[in-house]
Amino acid sequence: MYKKYLARLPADMANKSIFLNKQTFLLILAYFAIRFSSYLLVGHIIIESITVFVVIMAFGTIYYKNQEWGWYILITELLLGGAGHFFEFLGLSIRTILLLIFVSLWIIETISNSKQELFNFPKKLSYFLIVFSVFVAIASIIGLANQHGIKPVIQDLIPYSFFVLIFPAYHILHKQCGQEYLIRLMIAFVISSSIFALITFILFSSGTEYLQSPFYKWFRDVAMGKITDMGSGFFRIVTPEHLLATPIVLIISSLLMKSEKHHKMWWFLLFPALLILVLNFSRIYFLSLIAGMIVLKYKHSFKRWISISALVLSLLAIIFAGTNIIASRGSSLGFELLKGRLNSISNPTTEASSFTRMTLLEPIFEMITEHPLIGSGLGSKVTFTDPVKNIIVQTSNFDWGYLELWVELGLFGAIAFISLIFYVIYNLIKKIRCVSNYYDFYVGILAGLISLLIMNITSPILFHTLGVFYLVFVIVISAKHHSLLDKIVILLYRTFHRLKKQ
Repeated sequence: MYKKYLARLPADMANKSIFLNKQTFLLILAYFAIRFSSYLLVGHIIIESITVFVVIMAFGTIYYKNQEWGWYILITELLLGGAGHFFEFLGLSIRTILLLIFVSLWIIETISNSKQELFNFPKKLSYFLIVFSVFVAIASIIGLANQHGIKPVIQDLIPYSFFVLIFPAYHILHKQCGQEYLIRLMIAFVISSSIFALITFILFSSGTEYLQSPFYKWFRDVAMGKITDMGSGFFRIVTPEHLLATPIVLIISSLLMKSEKHHKMWWFLLFPALLILVLNFSRIYFLSLIAGMIVLKYKHSFKRWISISALVLSLLAIIFAGTNIIASRGSSLGFELLKGRLNSISNPTTEASSFTRMTLLEPIFEMITEHPLIGSGLGSKVTFTDPVKNIIVQTSNFDWGYLELWVELGLFGAIAFISLIFYVIYNLIKKIRCVSNYYDFYVGILAGLISLLIMNITSPILFHTLGVFYLVFVIVISAKHHSLLDKIVILLYRTFHRLKKQ
C-alpha cells in the first residue's frame, strides 16, 4: 500500500526540498520581522492600528482570491506570532481578528456553496465537541452573570474559540501543499524560537540588557514572556510559544526511533528544540518530556527506544551544562541551579514561585467549594496573600491548570473537556494498532499530547491558544479516515527518512 502512495508523490518531494527551500528562510525572517516591528511600534498606537488595518484588508483580499492562502496566513500567525499580542487594533489582537474573519468567511462560503463541509465530520467526535462547547457557553454566561467583566470573559473565551478551526483544518490539511507548508512552518518555528531565546539570553547574561529595561518591559508586556535571573549569569527565558517545544522533541524522537537512515536535518533540529527547553528551565517541561519519552516505548523496540531516549536526554544535559559554563564564565555547570529547582518541589518555601503556587491552593479550593458543579464562570480571578510581598493580590493566573478548569467550567465542564481529550487518545491508539509498520508518527503525536496533559498540572496549557492549536491538529489527524491519513504519513516519512529504493 505504501509503495502505491510513494509512486504518486511528485519528483520535487525530495528530502532537500522540505528543508532547503526559500519558503523556510522567508518564514524565519518573518518571525524576527514581527518582533522587531512590534518593538519599534511600542507606544505608537496610531501607526500600529494602521498596520493592523492594512494586514486585515490584505488578508480579506487574499482569502477572497484563495481560501487556502488565507489558511496559511492564519496558521503562520499562530506559530510565528507568539502570544498573539505583538499588534493590536481597537483593543483586539491581530490573531483574534484574523480568526474571526477567517471563520466567518469560511462558514459563509461553505453554506453559500452548499459544500456541506460543516456537517461532514465524524459523529462521535462531534458529540464530544458539542457537549464541551455547551459548557464553555454556559461558563461565559455565568462569568458575565457574576460580573467578572466582558473583557476578562472574552479573553478566557478566545483560546476555546480556536477549536472552530477543527472544521476547516479537517478539509484543508489533507492537501499535499498544505502538508509541505506545515512542515516548513514547524521547522522555521523551532529554529526561530531557539535563536530568539538564545539572543535574549545572551543580551541579559552579558549585561547588555537589564531587568526593567525597555526591551525587558516589551518582552514582559507585549511578548508575554518572563526573564528571571537565576544567578551565576544564567537567565530563564520564557515565552508562551515554548510549550510546543516538548511535543516537537517527542515527535522527532519517535520518528527517529524507526530503524532507517534518517535525514541529518532532523537530528540537527533536536538541538534548537532542546535549547528552548534548557533556556526555559521549567521543571514541568522536563517532567513532561520524561513522561513523553516513556510513552514512546509503545510499539518501539526496546533497543531503539533506549538508544534514542538516552541520546536525547544526554544532548539535553550537554546543552544545559554548556550554557551554564558559558554564562558563568566557566565557574559553574549549573548543577546547583538544577538542585535548587528540584529541592523546591519537596520544599516550596525555598523558591518564590513554588511558594506562591502552594499559597494559591487554599483560595482556589474555596472557589471550587462555592460552585463545584457549574463553576464560577470564565473571567474568574483568585484573591490571595502574596507570601513574599505580604500583600493581598487578585489575579487571573491560577498556576494550576486543572483546578482553573474546575473553577471556570465547573466539574461537569472540566469532565467534558478531559473526556474529549481521552476520546482523541483512544482514537490515536486505535490508529497505532491498525498500522503494522509506519506508526511512529502517531506514537510521537500521542506522546506530545500526554506531555501537554502533564504540563497542564501547573499551567493552563490545554486551554492556551497554542495548546488548543496542537489539540486541533491532533483531533484532525485522529479523525481522518485512513486513505487520506496514509498520504500524510507517507509524506512525513518521505521527509524524515531516506527511504531505500525498492
